Amino acid sequence: MNLKGALATIALLLPLLTLGQRIKNTGSNNQPDPSTLNKKVMFGYQGWHATPHDGSGNNVWRHWFNGNKADMNHANFDLWPDMKEYPASVQEESGLYYPDGSAAKLYSAYKYETVDIHFKWMKEHNLDGVFEQRFVSDIRQPDGRKHFTQVVRNVKAASEKYKRVYCMMYDISGAGPNWKEELMADWKYLVDSLHVAKGSSYLNHKGKPLVTIWGLGFSHTRFASPAQVDSLLNWFHQDAEQKYQATVMGGLNDDWLKHSGNWMAVYDKLDVVSPWAVGRYNNDEGADRFKERAIMPDKAYCDTKHIDYMPVIFPGFSWHNMHRGSTPFNQIPRRGGNFFWRQSYNVISAGVNMVYIAMYDEVDEGTAMYKVSTSAATQPANARFVSLNQDGYLLPSDWYLRLADATGRVIRKQLPNTSAIPQYLLKTRKTK
Repeated sequence: MNLKGALATIALLLPLLTLGQRIKNTGSNNQPDPSTLNKKVMFGYQGWHATPHDGSGNNVWRHWFNGNKADMNHANFDLWPDMKEYPASVQEESGLYYPDGSAAKLYSAYKYETVDIHFKWMKEHNLDGVFEQRFVSDIRQPDGRKHFTQVVRNVKAASEKYKRVYCMMYDISGAGPNWKEELMADWKYLVDSLHVAKGSSYLNHKGKPLVTIWGLGFSHTRFASPAQVDSLLNWFHQDAEQKYQATVMGGLNDDWLKHSGNWMAVYDKLDVVSPWAVGRYNNDEGADRFKERAIMPDKAYCDTKHIDYMPVIFPGFSWHNMHRGSTPFNQIPRRGGNFFWRQSYNVISAGVNMVYIAMYDEVDEGTAMYKVSTSAATQPANARFVSLNQDGYLLPSDWYLRLADATGRVIRKQLPNTSAIPQYLLKTRKTK
């Protein structure tokens, strides 16, 4: 090759080499800034899985099996977690067995070591953190309160250890008429007893701790009136003692812009708006239509009102086992990450600078992004769970953590926003 040809080759390779170096240099040291939600990719973190002998004394297969019967007929989840890295101390035998005859075990988030592993994966994949889910209906019950309060302790400790961020997300689904008073009392408890707002990893935004209230304006939460929500926002913003005041994000329905005038006046008081998207579409074309129908007008409205906008994206969906086979298996296929990436591309191309991924550990509805079984060989025999190779792709168990990492890089301007999954990731994805 002559000098001219060599220089031309170098010119062609240089952008690729530069991109590779940027990935190496910027991704591995990502430490999220706890003072702002801007440029964050956050997960919903349920932390609701428990086993009978996890030390809580609750004696329940919480969210794993119905009726406390650990067999396939009572399974409540559609994705089997990849259990290889969990310490033996958190694993408990179910009534299921792997193809080689060994007992199939599951974890409890009541145990700190479980949450530690989850946050370790976040750090390894340069992920920012989580919205720690806290259902008002769950913490009303003594056993639920014990479990979920311990999970908050676990999340606080693990996020500080691995320098990730978290904040509380109250879900008011099923809470009933006293939801507001219960939520306020619980936030006071978390601030005064667990000192969450003073923790180094608790996420702040606009100068105050961030609190999310999910379920505002939905048909299943009609007990939460606009007047109640308005009063609660006033409390968080100005009426509460200074130590309880917070910036508030509202988890709304995707049709929130069409709600009545009373609701719109309340929504305008929110600091951040995050409309729900899971199940609103099931393929790329639907995701594209959703961008035009919801994401673009939502963001435009929020921009005029100086409200931050955080859209929701998800990897796929399936709750076949939860509904005892009455709903389709693999209802919204993941297609090797293509469905997720189309949404990631869409929302970022709309100009957003924060993204909510549903969810981190939600195996019940098949939206989990953490490590799950890659094939039938890595999940119990004679069972029906959606594996990562379901749609014809051979994927590593952390594939969706890698995709989330790439979404974060795009948000932080470390990678270009491309309509296809970045090439550096595709090299590790194969088809059957």
